[in-house]
Amino acid sequence: MGTPSDQAVLQAIFNPNTPFGDVLGVDLGEGAEQDEDEGALEDLERAVALSGGRGRAARQGFVQRGLLARLQGRDDDARRDFERAARLGSPFARRQLVLLNPYAALCNRMLADMMGQLRGPHNGR
Repeated sequence: MGTPSDQAVLQAIFNPNTPFGDVLGVDLGEGAEQDEDEGALEDLERAVALSGGRGRAARQGFVQRGLLARLQGRDDDARRDFERAARLGSPFARRQLVLLNPYAALCNRMLADMMGQLRGPHNGR
């Protein structure tokens, strides 16, 4: 029939007058997402441990663990995992490291602003 979160969304769509506090699936869905993240993290820890930190399984485990850490706002942990995945040859992890670098982000923003000014109508044309 669907997850509690899906049921809550359908309830909100088909019965828009129902207050959110009365929709049981909303609270259940949020709790389930946390449990899923914790379960996924445990699975990734085990995959990395079983791989010995080497090979494709370790590389993918580090990437996914880094993504979970980033999703949870733990950028330092994410950076460590992406660095390990990049050393194992992951191009995706390398791109994530660039995105996590505050100097690169600032440089990209300044470059985008400059390019926008050059393309804009106020560039003297």
